[in-house]
Amino acid sequence: MEKDVHEYVTTCVKCQHNKSRCTKPPGLLQPLSIPDRPWQCISIDFITGLPASGAEAYYCICVVVDRLSKMAHFFPMHSSTTAEQFAEPFIHRVWCLHGSPKSIVSDRDPKFVS
Repeated sequence: MEKDVHEYVTTCVKCQHNKSRCTKPPGLLQPLSIPDRPWQCISIDFITGLPASGAEAYYCICVVVDRLSKMAHFFPMHSSTTAEQFAEPFIHRVWCLHGSPKSIVSDRDPKFVS
């Protein structure tokens, strides 16, 4: 009978909607400041799950976007790229052209927080 009750509760829409949460509710969104000059603040994200491309069989694209001008740099990467492996193309393709950014916004990808 316990199995039947558990199955009913997990499939019941009203039960799932009214279920108490075990996690802390998310906080309020905080607005990002507007940069004073181009490439002062950048956003970085990865597009993953792509079909293999090139001789290196890249499955991922790194996207670096300037938050003021919306100019972007795209470069291919492997899905298993570490932060150290990410640093080399970032330095050669972004930092050398635009200098060191004041702030970097990311979605807390494991590459950046591990």
